[in-house]
Amino acid sequence: IFLKLPPGYQPLPGKTAKLRKSLYGLKQAPMAWHALIKKWMLKYGFKPIGQDHVTFMLHRGKSIILLSLYVDDGICATNDEKLYKQFLKDLSVKFELSDQGCCEWYLSVRIQQDLANKHTTLTQTQYAKDVLE
Repeated sequence: IFLKLPPGYQPLPGKTAKLRKSLYGLKQAPMAWHALIKKWMLKYGFKPIGQDHVTFMLHRGKSIILLSLYVDDGICATNDEKLYKQFLKDLSVKFELSDQGCCEWYLSVRIQQDLANKHTTLTQTQYAKDVLE
């Protein structure tokens, strides 16, 4: 990557500038982002689930938050709305985020919830159709 030094900095003969932060769109950006969010999550009390490096669980008494991340998208499941709202508030202090409400699609998976009957269906019908076309 070639970059122009910020105003006030003069290049030194035979020296190069080292980029100390990753830039959005570079190969390293997802790994740097994951390391940053993981560090925050662990400090907050989340624990990784087994060998899955993108899914985390937070236990607070009988309350649970499950969070699965994919680059800069995430999906949460919880049994405690109050804990979830506090988590989003705390997370938004450090990171820019938006709560999209109940999830209907995530990573080409359709999510249908029947809250009254406590039933959730996950399907990839549309993804299969798209692949076959």
